[in-house]
Amino acid sequence: MDSKEPIICPFCGYSADGDYQIMLHLETQHPEGGESPFIVKDDASVAALVDLDSSNDEEYIHCPIEGCGEDLLPAELESHIEMHEEEQDTADSDDPHRPLSVRLKVEPAVADSFDIKLSHALRNLDDEDEENIRTVAPDVPSPDRRAGAKAAWKKVLKMPDSSSKGSSVSKPAARRRLGKSELGPHANEKQMPSWLVKLLEEDGAVKTSNVFDRDGTLRKVKICPNMTAGIVPILEQLCDQDEQVDFAYFCDPAVKHVSKLRREGGFCGYRNIQMLCSYIIGVDSQGSECFRGKEPSIFQIQDYIEHAWDIGINSTGRIETGGIRGTRKYIGTPDAQAMFCSLGIACDAQGLKPQGKSTPAYELLFRAVENYFVNGCTDYNPKVRCTYLPPIYFQHPGHSMTIIGFERKRDGSKNLIVFDPMFHDAQNITNLIGTSFKAKNPADHMRAYRRGTKYLRKYNEFELLKLTPPPRVHNHPIVSADDSGGSDEQMSG
Repeated sequence: MDSKEPIICPFCGYSADGDYQIMLHLETQHPEGGESPFIVKDDASVAALVDLDSSNDEEYIHCPIEGCGEDLLPAELESHIEMHEEEQDTADSDDPHRPLSVRLKVEPAVADSFDIKLSHALRNLDDEDEENIRTVAPDVPSPDRRAGAKAAWKKVLKMPDSSSKGSSVSKPAARRRLGKSELGPHANEKQMPSWLVKLLEEDGAVKTSNVFDRDGTLRKVKICPNMTAGIVPILEQLCDQDEQVDFAYFCDPAVKHVSKLRREGGFCGYRNIQMLCSYIIGVDSQGSECFRGKEPSIFQIQDYIEHAWDIGINSTGRIETGGIRGTRKYIGTPDAQAMFCSLGIACDAQGLKPQGKSTPAYELLFRAVENYFVNGCTDYNPKVRCTYLPPIYFQHPGHSMTIIGFERKRDGSKNLIVFDPMFHDAQNITNLIGTSFKAKNPADHMRAYRRGTKYLRKYNEFELLKLTPPPRVHNHPIVSADDSGGSDEQMSG
């Protein structure tokens, strides 16, 4: 490493001139349990660095980005922060010389959470000084500099390349109490804190906001900050304008992108259930009367799931979780399925896991999702094939998302198109709601919604939950810029 480039301590911001100095500083100033967690061994890994014991529950790293609140497995941290960059407002993102990422605010360390702040060094989010660690330095590092800093830290810490080695998730035997690996860092929680209860009680609240039209006119609109309608038609246009896309499928545009509230943490399973409910309500599908025109709250979803257990639907879920009412325990596909079944909403769960050294799990996933859209489509001529299909609840170990589409590129690569509840739509996306437009760089706008092989290959198993679609006789047209107008076991996250 170039001795002229200082190495920043991820704990306190101390600047060192070389490998030896930073290692000495870490071992003397930041020991873990009396022994440095940074002792270099030939087989060292991220798990070893954060002192994970494979025989016990996995530890989580608290996301350092201000307002996030998520607790993540080490393998998730890098891609998670990349998504934070994508959700930032980029008012002039069509400028090819403007970097897509903007400053990310880093929150102070939380006393009662495990956080080694490793992400600072890996992503070169340099602290300005030891007394001021709230914001990142104003100059956004270039991609080359970021990559160099990441490589330097991996060399110092003897870390494996996360992009070249997938993570392995071992699941416990069914019918026993699950731990942190499945239920998250609050697996043993009896009751969530009162501040969080108050926050979640505001979920779905409608607020008045000032918005500028494309012609510069200021108008007041009523919005729900974490439940955004009208995103699917925007993504349809972007895919249509992306020259690298061969063809794409999309679900019904009625589905909303439901995102978490500031600081709420990990309720992604609930948020995905809300997205499926937004579709049910929007198209007046089977079971819509249960929700009375409004997506159920997290507390209502907990009540629905507990009631399903009460009446014998996936009742082992209560044994495995110890009960979820009033807690932050993760929920998974079986819990979502139990809720919908208890409400008389037809759905089907599917587990995807390769046998032996056969086709990798992500290829099985691509096949299942593409077949779902192919079988529900009636017009295969357009480049972007719009359907009335429901979105899909999509689970991988530690996290879940909602699949709203599928695309195949001209080079043969494939992507899921998703609404990820961890992240919000950037303002340059929401400004396009209800409009016809022409984007200079459509692929840049799509990046936050695509999940391809690079992301998915880390996992060896997936689960899908599909609602039974209502009968339709035709598909909705794409808005063009030229127009005038399963498994028994619990996998949670």
